[in-house]
Amino acid sequence: MNTSASHPPVMGFGVFEFDLRSRELRKQGMKIRMRGQPVEILAMLLERPGETVTREELQKRLWPADTFVDFEQGLNNAMKRLRRALDDNAESPHFIETLPRRGYRFIGAVNGGSWNGSEPRGLSEAKPGAGGKPAGHLMIGTRLAAVGLLGLTVAAALLMGLNVRGWRDRLFMRSPKPQIQSLAVLPLTNLSGDPEQEYFADGMTEALITELGKISRLRVISRQSVMQYKGSKKALQEIAKELRVDAVLEGAVQRSGDRVRVAVRLNQVSPETQFWANEYNGGVGDLLRLEGEIASAIADGIQVKLKRPEQAHFASARTVDPEVQDAYLRGRFFWNRAEYFASHEVLKDVWPARPARRAQVPAGAHNGTTGALSRDRTERELELETAIGYFKRAIEKDPNYAPAYAGLADAYIALGQGGNYSQRETLPEAKAAATKASELDPSLGEAHFSLAQTMERYNWNWSEAEKEYKLALELNPNFTEAHLEYGRFLLALGRNDEATAQMNYAIRLDPFNLKTMEVVAYVTYAMRQYDLAIEQFSSLGDDFGLGWAYREKKMYPEAIAALERSLSRSGRHDVYLGTLAGVYGLAGRRGEALKLIDELKARARQHHITGFLFAQAYTGLGEKDEALAWLERAYEEHDQDMVDIKAYPGWEALHSEPRFQALVRRMNFPQ
Repeated sequence: MNTSASHPPVMGFGVFEFDLRSRELRKQGMKIRMRGQPVEILAMLLERPGETVTREELQKRLWPADTFVDFEQGLNNAMKRLRRALDDNAESPHFIETLPRRGYRFIGAVNGGSWNGSEPRGLSEAKPGAGGKPAGHLMIGTRLAAVGLLGLTVAAALLMGLNVRGWRDRLFMRSPKPQIQSLAVLPLTNLSGDPEQEYFADGMTEALITELGKISRLRVISRQSVMQYKGSKKALQEIAKELRVDAVLEGAVQRSGDRVRVAVRLNQVSPETQFWANEYNGGVGDLLRLEGEIASAIADGIQVKLKRPEQAHFASARTVDPEVQDAYLRGRFFWNRAEYFASHEVLKDVWPARPARRAQVPAGAHNGTTGALSRDRTERELELETAIGYFKRAIEKDPNYAPAYAGLADAYIALGQGGNYSQRETLPEAKAAATKASELDPSLGEAHFSLAQTMERYNWNWSEAEKEYKLALELNPNFTEAHLEYGRFLLALGRNDEATAQMNYAIRLDPFNLKTMEVVAYVTYAMRQYDLAIEQFSSLGDDFGLGWAYREKKMYPEAIAALERSLSRSGRHDVYLGTLAGVYGLAGRRGEALKLIDELKARARQHHITGFLFAQAYTGLGEKDEALAWLERAYEEHDQDMVDIKAYPGWEALHSEPRFQALVRRMNFPQ
């Protein structure tokens, strides 16, 4: 950097000042947010005002040959950002002149002087008596001009203040602000050349989505909907159209040991242009800082004003031990596999081949899941136990790392939803982890979301649960899972309109995730809109949901056919056994219903089975006392399904029973 005597450290031009040492640009004393290539280009131009800085010089200094970002696009992008910061225009420049195919030149007056001997651009000072006119005529003309100038000044001020019909932007040749209000982050490409590093690239993708999702003025598509584009050759315009977004962020990540390089570029859809690009380098432990920098730079580039809490969040990222970060990313990778690999066949093509990782599961992976190793665990449960092991490894190495506690809470909550584990085993573990995460980092939306679920499902503390759901969404307005679960929470309380609003927004954030669409269909079913639910379940190929909807319409042959298909495909899963037994009972096929109930009882001697399933079966047989006994058992076990006791259509036959009404009262539902 050249800061010789002929180039003072602080260069002033127009209403701007640029500090060559700190690389800070100020306008009338106020700092302008700008970083990366635009800053360095301005420094090079100011070091040699009036001279041509060639494109070759810029490329050599700012875009090394091995960079990921394309030079031509990167340079054009950087110049647009620089000119926007300076309120400059390429066609009629005040500061930076473009020399076609050669480079650029700084033409403004620096520190009050005039470079290359010409008058500074703008109005020159009038000389008294200029043009040989008498002095008296000059004074009269000056007064008239002053009046006219005053009128023009007032009119200009009004136009600038109100920006009537865009005249302010036209007068000052400003480009209109980009209308980017929604974007999608495509899966980052793994440039490491090692398939085992896919978890790292996927983790970076998810982290970027999470960070950008914290910007309240942006709609950011959920991870699950963008994962289908992993390795896709579709054009960005087509992807953006399918996801209904204004821009698409793509990039690549390369890891070498504990060093990582992330290159990203933001492509605007209409008009189609590369809007912003940059490259970031650092250690694995610096990922939180890098992710915050990227999110903040994108917000700056698309001129989205961050709220104070958002600014504080992006500025407060801490450094994390690389081993802790690595264990956390592996934990999230297996948690995601558990959530979507087993239940959504369409995503099997998205996930990479399953890595040989059983030998890598850390010691203590199954701690906290009583008797887990003796059970006939499902594939999903194996993945969750692996995730738990990695989250615990991260916590052991850094007991103050809040995201690992939030991940642990998520894994325990999910483990209790598979059938082999009761909520008494998993939800206390989840609540302890979520509480610790929220204490360590109150700004972590994931922690509040997990805490909300435990308060709802285990403690039935409806007011505190709602407070935590709202806080999670305030911290991350694009948190799809939080919108879904809060919607189900509202449905359980009978607040159907509010539930519908949450579900509709979840679909906007996550339009291609089967899980999201399935949850929406079940909410439609719970709202007693059975014909619409049948349409939704049919479009998803969800025979189990179809069976429920047909059952409520008393279309028992259709319900049985759908549920038998589900039972066969699931390998005779407990949930399908109990539901089908109930429909057999309603259809008058008592013997077949009792046979399935006996099969469930035999299984219950091997692993936990929710009392809800037995209650469904006995309700179908018309044995209300037996059904209520099983519901009371579910209550004692704090079974998570109890939260739906008012909303679930299957219990309508029990609503008039005093024992059922007493159960509802004991659940402490708000009036």
